[in-house]
Amino acid sequence: MPITIPADLTIVTLRNSTGVLQQRFTEEFAETLLQRASTLLQTRVDIAFRKESIQTVVEEMPGDARSDVVSEAGYHYLASVYRALTGVRVLFVDSVDRAELGGQSRHQTRVCLISYRTDEGSAATRVLAHELGHLLELPHVDEVRLSGPGNEREIAARMRNLMYSGALNPAAELNPRQRALARSSALARRFGGS
Repeated sequence: MPITIPADLTIVTLRNSTGVLQQRFTEEFAETLLQRASTLLQTRVDIAFRKESIQTVVEEMPGDARSDVVSEAGYHYLASVYRALTGVRVLFVDSVDRAELGGQSRHQTRVCLISYRTDEGSAATRVLAHELGHLLELPHVDEVRLSGPGNEREIAARMRNLMYSGALNPAAELNPRQRALARSSALARRFGGS
């Protein structure tokens, strides 16, 4: 039985002392990314994310955060201001101060952050699906690094996995253990999972 989780989408445009900064996300693009990421996850774990609401806001970062991009402090600030309501919240921002912050999530707060990517499609979709996977309590698969002869098959499988922390492979696979974990996560249970 499919599980459907509501998602509130927030496009955050930054403002600083020079004025309102660039924002390349549009509501249409944010919705398209959610639909594509949801389809990817639905085919892997039978969990879908549907748009509950969408809003565009202008925010000035607090004094301890950078004002021209979203930093770690800025992400925590935005996650506290724009909390998840019933399901999850996806924050779409134009720029982040370091690449690894461009897709970040905390399953405890049910808020993830996605920065703009110029590919307008498949890689951005996989990044969002990866972050939604974290909201379903899926950890990275490569936390224990393997190397050397005899581990090639397992290394290749990890690199194809949606939850690999490196470059996201188009295969975006999830293994049976991950499917069971996602469907039994607190978020999935809240919406009918086991």
